[in-house]
Amino acid sequence: MKIVIIGAGVAGIGTAIRLAHKGHSVDVFEANSSAGGKLTSIVLGKYRFDAGPSLFTMPHLVEELLKLSPKKIPFSYKKKEVVCNYFFQDNTRFTAFSEKKQYLKEAQEVLGADPDRLSDYFENARMKYDFTAPLFLESSLHKANTYWSASTLKAVLNAGKLHLNENLDTVNKRLLGDNDKLIQMFNRYATYNGSSPYLTPGVMSMIPHLEHHFGTFFPDGGMISITNSLVEAAENLG
Repeated sequence: MKIVIIGAGVAGIGTAIRLAHKGHSVDVFEANSSAGGKLTSIVLGKYRFDAGPSLFTMPHLVEELLKLSPKKIPFSYKKKEVVCNYFFQDNTRFTAFSEKKQYLKEAQEVLGADPDRLSDYFENARMKYDFTAPLFLESSLHKANTYWSASTLKAVLNAGKLHLNENLDTVNKRLLGDNDKLIQMFNRYATYNGSSPYLTPGVMSMIPHLEHHFGTFFPDGGMISITNSLVEAAENLG
């Protein structure tokens, strides 16, 4: 089958890889001069800057795609000990450690956070992820059997725990208490997909689970190496 994909972002390239691996003839068209969508880079003189995402989670999903290439593609990355640093207007500096116990300790000492309450927040994030990942991340929404699975039934029965009818800011204020800096930090996760914490559903509070359970990583050669590796895999498949 002849297939045309419009857009060479990560989703477009990933789709092209899977379809070409299944034996289809695939062409990908992109309006920009480079692939990757927002996962690209900017070159100024002798300097290169990653554009778009600066944080890499769940690298096994990229490796899964690269394994479909008929030629082995070198792709390496390192796990980060510090996810990022936060700088507040009152000169408070918070180091967000990847390891959860260290994060909780730092949050208590620097931000005055209740470690038990914050730990409960992370547990709540894990619960939301466990309910929704099998449906939205691990299954195709275009297949009927996705909707008649045990995991889907479990998610539906627990829909009330997902905070679908409240925005992220409301959920964070209730779960994190009266701590403006913590609320500001956890509201920021809405921006991961370009959303507003005052509009996006509270289910987005699951995102911290990705950072503190699976970890955060940085590819050797910068984030652009993700795009470059996926493009190479697609080209190897024709």
